[in-house]
Amino acid sequence: MILKEKTQTISSSAKLDAGIKQEQDVAFYLRRAYKDRDNVMVINDLRIEHDGEVAQIDHLIVYSYGFIVVESKSIRGEVSVNEHGEWSRSYKGQWSGMPSPIKQAELQLKLLKQYLCANTLQVIGKFLGIQQGLGARCYDVFCAISSDAIIDRANATKEVADKLVKSEFIADALDKKMNFIKFYRLVAKTFDTRPSFNSDELMRISGFLLGEPTTQANHPVWPIKTNTDKSLANTNKVNLTSSDLAKPRQPDFSRPVASQQITPQCKHCGNQSALTAHSGRYGYYVQCGSCGGNTALKRPCMDCGSGNTKVSKSRQLFRLICKQCNQQSIFSIRTGNNHRIR
Repeated sequence: MILKEKTQTISSSAKLDAGIKQEQDVAFYLRRAYKDRDNVMVINDLRIEHDGEVAQIDHLIVYSYGFIVVESKSIRGEVSVNEHGEWSRSYKGQWSGMPSPIKQAELQLKLLKQYLCANTLQVIGKFLGIQQGLGARCYDVFCAISSDAIIDRANATKEVADKLVKSEFIADALDKKMNFIKFYRLVAKTFDTRPSFNSDELMRISGFLLGEPTTQANHPVWPIKTNTDKSLANTNKVNLTSSDLAKPRQPDFSRPVASQQITPQCKHCGNQSALTAHSGRYGYYVQCGSCGGNTALKRPCMDCGSGNTKVSKSRQLFRLICKQCNQQSIFSIRTGNNHRIR
């Protein structure tokens, strides 16, 4: 699943444009390989800040067993790596040294791991119940080189050589590293001791990394347009005692259902316009026409705060229905031509 697309940018520098093109190429191969996978989350252009340090990650893979940083590198000509892990490149017949993109990716991965471990309680809390925590996960890196480059791995160590791939082979290298065991290989699956995340845990961790605003139930916070009818607002007020707060709220199907209006916004860039509605494995969601990011429509009930909600669709009308209190809200989705889907 692609949680954040590669940002479409241009520059006035041919060198920078080549780097952007390389990142777009890698993002394309990742999208083709994992857009329909619910056990592999792809986040492009991720920025991490922790302990006074910043990591700008080209591509992050969050999968069932851990995390993989992919560094994109645009290289024209030939690149060589020696037995010490030192890099050199040729351009128009002239050789020169260059920083190791693998070392760069490893530094990014190290900061990512520190960031996650420092926020373990916030990331996993009681929701996951993971005894091993986040430090025991798999952490790996790859460097994706331009397809037209010539790579000399003859003197490189196997550890470095295995991390260096051309763009079109990045999905093959990732699949091999992630090593999802087929259901029919029961013996191998039995002895696979890697702790794993389930799909809900993957989404929660990915949401944390993307800086997704959350409530206590860890659902996206959406801007809400509520009814301004004072008479209706007064009928919804309930005076609760301390004993009432201790009791679970039961649905009141006898009361009229108030229709609040919800205006979704992109969780990646905050845009509320140019949104298009779609359905997928995780239910209904909107896709942003500005950044290409996807945002689920499901959210907690604004009346009782319960996360036991569902999104339904009738023709072009999307509703959020709370199974706890029977509250119904209508989504107002602004499309690119200013037409609202309701």
